[in-house]
Amino acid sequence: MSFVIDLDAERREVQHPDGIPVKFGGEQFIFPAELPAEALDPILSDDLDLVGLLGDVIDSADGEAGVSEVVAALFRRPTLPRKFLVAIRETYAILLGDQHEEFLKKRPFIGDYVRLTTGLIKVYGVELGKLFRSADSSASDSQTSSPTSPASTESTPDVSGFVPDNPDSSDSAG
Repeated sequence: MSFVIDLDAERREVQHPDGIPVKFGGEQFIFPAELPAEALDPILSDDLDLVGLLGDVIDSADGEAGVSEVVAALFRRPTLPRKFLVAIRETYAILLGDQHEEFLKKRPFIGDYVRLTTGLIKVYGVELGKLFRSADSSASDSQTSSPTSPASTESTPDVSGFVPDNPDSSDSAG
């Protein structure tokens, strides 16, 4: 019997059987090999209402939202930045489990969260834009395009500090 969708097929655990190692503050933290669905709950919560914010921004600019529309929408939600930070911390608590307290002791900066989140999105293969795409947007996910300079795509990492294939390459004896 052939399956259209085989959830038992190879998953990211094959690539990262012990989880995704991340070096931060001289220590290694292990993130789950697959993104747990519950990790998105804090960011998609009704209390945070990011979907509502995006809707307001798009509505206020007739689909052509710019920085001024985003700033105006944020000022209409003065508690949003703090709630967003709480949601980010809750998401990382879900991802890190028992390691979360040690991670927080390293006092991550906003830039650390941004770089880490960007790197994890690439490893997990999750594009947040696709999560929020409306049902009537283009459904084409074809892989027909190619990079303009294929020779240059492997020499430089996409994210500063992100090493996808060889996590031990930057380890040193101390």
